[in-house]
Amino acid sequence: MSHQTPIETGRPWKAAVILRSYTASLVMSLVGIAGVGFLSIAAPAADDGSALKGLEAPASSERPWATPDLQNYANVLATQKEPEADAQKDYELAELIDLAERIHPETKVAWEHAKSAASAVGLAKSQYYPMLALQASADYARQSSPVPLTLNKSDFMNIEGQQVSPVVELEWVLLDFGRRSADVTGAKNQLLAANLGFNAHHQEIVFKVQSAFYELSKARGRIDVAQSSLNSANKVLEAAQERFKNGLATAPDVSQARQQAAQAAFDLEAVQVEERDAQVYLAEAVGILPTTPLRVVDFSRLPIPTNLEASVDNFIDKSLKQRPDLLAKVAILRQKEAEIKKARSAYYPTLALQGDVGGSFQRAQVELEDHTAPWTSSQEPTWGVGLSLTWPIFEGGARKRKLEIAKSESEAARHELEDSRDKAISQVWQYYSDTKLAISRLDVAAALLDASQKSYDQTFESYKNGLSSLVDVLSAHRALSQAKYTQLNTRATVLESTAALAFASGDLGPQLLNRKPGTMSFEP
Repeated sequence: MSHQTPIETGRPWKAAVILRSYTASLVMSLVGIAGVGFLSIAAPAADDGSALKGLEAPASSERPWATPDLQNYANVLATQKEPEADAQKDYELAELIDLAERIHPETKVAWEHAKSAASAVGLAKSQYYPMLALQASADYARQSSPVPLTLNKSDFMNIEGQQVSPVVELEWVLLDFGRRSADVTGAKNQLLAANLGFNAHHQEIVFKVQSAFYELSKARGRIDVAQSSLNSANKVLEAAQERFKNGLATAPDVSQARQQAAQAAFDLEAVQVEERDAQVYLAEAVGILPTTPLRVVDFSRLPIPTNLEASVDNFIDKSLKQRPDLLAKVAILRQKEAEIKKARSAYYPTLALQGDVGGSFQRAQVELEDHTAPWTSSQEPTWGVGLSLTWPIFEGGARKRKLEIAKSESEAARHELEDSRDKAISQVWQYYSDTKLAISRLDVAAALLDASQKSYDQTFESYKNGLSSLVDVLSAHRALSQAKYTQLNTRATVLESTAALAFASGDLGPQLLNRKPGTMSFEP
């Protein structure tokens, strides 16, 4: 099985999902990757280290630490980036998601982690290859030794020698009872978990952008409702004032109508604050600064599902097959199992082939009395080959403890997987129920709005003709405003709950955007 990293930050890592005998019935088989680009940011200038000279801990806990000149550090934070969003464009939801996947820092961080995990696989595989090293030594020596020349005379002999010995050494582990295999298996599962984590980050970003988009759209919808309510309240106030001029209404009636208009104006200001907060939330979800202008379209243009064609069991099965966070936990479990295999293999010996080839280049000169012998030299090749067996007999129980740690970590990973699986099933069940209930309230909310609108229109018309009281008009006006909010919230709840259901099922994109209006289906 070949393991690769995602080739870009802007698209999720593509993989084929296969159901097998994994614990919790989960397994992942890699099939490929695809993408179109990566946004790079110029690295900040290197620090000369001047701020670190003489650096010490704070003198005491009573006063803040006096910081040195950290302008080089501050320059990193002050780095400016070109605005990624087009201030003149009205973004659709799908376009916002595409923008977030391309520029969000979290996808770039996850991508680098995946690349690091891929390098770790290559590092583990490198243990299967021999290690070749070049060593060379050079020596120079001069030594004097006493030499008896006759029974009564002696002198010193000076010996001067030079030697160079280059050697190429080879060591190749031939047998290790599964140590290297366990390392490679563990590294591959770490890479798989990193790739799936990369997909999980994309999934979270998609869900956050959807949620923020719906919140902003709902806030703007509430502004429209509040503005409509204010307009209606002003009309009621005008009608009350007109009737008061004609002697058909009392001063308290005018005061009540004015109070209703003031309350509507206050409500409008309150929802405008909600819109500002929603704009900040959307900017954070996309990965841009809140100061960046961002225009989005009204969510009323999105299709609203009116039924769920699939059963909750189908959504649960889909979640167990493709949720990247769940599959990543399976990969982590497999990596922990590989560590158990490696810990067990430590009880067995390792067998390695060792060899060396080189040469010894020497020359020497002897001086005795006043005579100096000519330089003599030798050039001799050297080589050797053999097998090395290493088998630790006693190490104070270290191997036993490492095996116990590996087993405990494997069991912990297994329990975490089971807990995550159960929570995922609960999430799918909850979001499925929320979606079903929200869809069922669509017709009720529409009927409520229609009835409230007719009631208000008829009551207001009757009031202008003197057939209804102001209390009836104000009551009908409040009921109409509440009905408008109810329909707006119901539509937003349907979209939010379907997005949450798609997220819990492991879908990486806004599924409703590519479906025909009125349905939310499941393709096995």
